[in-house]
Amino acid sequence: MKLFTFVEGPIENNTYLVADSAGGEAMVVDAPFGSAEVIARAARDHKLTVRSIVTTHGHWDHIADLAALKRLTGAALLCHPADEILLMDPDRMRAFGMPGTLEPVGADRNLNHGDTVTVGALAFRVLHCPGHAPGHIVLHEPREKICFCGDVIFAGSVGRTDLPGCSWDALARSIRENILSLPDDTRLLPGHGPETTVGYERENNPFLQ
Repeated sequence: MKLFTFVEGPIENNTYLVADSAGGEAMVVDAPFGSAEVIARAARDHKLTVRSIVTTHGHWDHIADLAALKRLTGAALLCHPADEILLMDPDRMRAFGMPGTLEPVGADRNLNHGDTVTVGALAFRVLHCPGHAPGHIVLHEPREKICFCGDVIFAGSVGRTDLPGCSWDALARSIRENILSLPDDTRLLPGHGPETTVGYERENNPFLQ
């Protein structure tokens, strides 16, 4: 597996380019402001073909460059149906303090709990994790022991629940059932900040005690 991390946008979002080492097929996770050109250039430089773009959830800081990235790569856009309305109707993002404007974009495929996103020989399990957003998903690749967890959990923190559509009870349940159930050595790659592991957060995250 090849993995590239870029920090982009006004609130320093992580966007990920992950690829199957053998075939060069790639997936992008989230597309914040300013990321489209960066990711497309990295894919070209490393001779990767981006087949899919997955948004962990529909908050503006994770979707701002989706339309531009889709044009540049020709990749299919995948998201949970509960958050697709946020991609289609950017004006809804005004309630979330969105700067500037966003270009509407529709999903090519909806992802639900239990689905699989394949990237060459890699197979990412889709886990629906509402709480921070109704349609929040995470992507777990068990063989590579990696989980793209968006804004569900961070190093030492968890996603905020004071925005429209948020719920602390739902977030706590999502973390308990879909994050803490993973092996302790699973790498957690969040939407903001440094990566961590399930085991470290289980023992040290103050929100989980």
